[in-house]
Order: sequence, then structure tokens, then C-alpha cells
Amino acid sequence: MSGKSGAAAATGDDPDRAPARVDARVGAGPDAGVDADLETMVQIMGRMFRGMKGSAAHGEAEELIGLVKDAGLGPRHVPVLIRLVLNGPVPVGVLARHMGLSPATVSQLVGELQRGGFVDRRPDERDRRRMIVSLDEGRRELVERFALRRLRPLRMTLEALGPVEREHFLHGWRTLVEMMERAAHEDPLGGRVSRGA
Repeated sequence: MSGKSGAAAATGDDPDRAPARVDARVGAGPDAGVDADLETMVQIMGRMFRGMKGSAAHGEAEELIGLVKDAGLGPRHVPVLIRLVLNGPVPVGVLARHMGLSPATVSQLVGELQRGGFVDRRPDERDRRRMIVSLDEGRRELVERFALRRLRPLRMTLEALGPVEREHFLHGWRTLVEMMERAAHEDPLGGRVSRGA
């Protein structure tokens, strides 16, 4: 091999070697990049869940979930409490819009939370036909502390991103949720998770 051809081979400019490199790349298949990103995503989510379990917010979550269970309620009621920290006191209809649920569903959740001692409902002073939902004063501090600590990493993340990055980030999360909802209604063995599956 001449010096010129040896240099070309070392730099990847050898025309006899280039097709083999291209063939290898094509042979990996169009999903190779997705599979690599999937592995990265699983690692990141593992770190996220470990971080949640090791945080002070996790202990408060256990305390709050324990109280919720003792009242005969479940985890599906907790988002209502978090929304009231962020947006309350509010009418049931407004709370339903914030949560993306029907007013009837939210009204039922609120009624159950009221019976459990977590929220209060009172008539709107400006419109007596509407009921205003707020956190019960006896549980307010615990719920607010839990919600604010749980939401702090999310706020810090959004603050660290620029407007366009936030748009892409939220688009990714929406897509993840939509795919999870779709997968829940499909055969879990009907699709391929990885190239080795």
C-alpha cells in the first residue's frame, strides 16, 4: 500500500473503504438511533425515579398518600389537591378545565375529597349557583408543602430552558403520555421494543 493510499485509509477517504462503511451504517437499520435513544431515556427515567424516592418530597408524599388512603380515597385524588395549590380557590368548572377532565368527574372527585376532609366547597359570592373549591385549612400546610416540593424540579427545569426548548420539551412529554395511553389499549406483545426482541 502506498503512502497516499495508507493516508486515505487512515482518514476514511479511501474510495475502496467508504462503501463498506456506508453499508454498515445502512445495515444497522433505521431504528438503530431510536434504540440507542431508548436506552438513554430508560437510564434518565431511572435516575429521575431514584431522585424522587430519595427526596424530602417523597417522605411527604408517603404521608399525604397515607392520609388519602385512610380517608378511603386513592392517588387519583392527589392531582386535584395539587391543582388547588396552583390555581385555587376556583369553581369546579375552572378546576376541570385546568385538569383536562369533565366537570362531572372533577365534581365527583371534589365531593369525595370534601367527605375525606381535604377540601371545602362554598357558594361563590358573585354567583350563588357556582361552588368555589379550596383546600381545607387543616390539611393546607401539608398539601402545599408536598406540592411545592414536588413541583420545584419541574419549575427549575422549565426555567433552565429557553422558550423554544420548553416548547420541544413539553411536546416530548405530551407525546410520551399519548403513546402510553395508546399502548395501554394495544397488545403489549404486538410491537417490538428493541432490535434484540
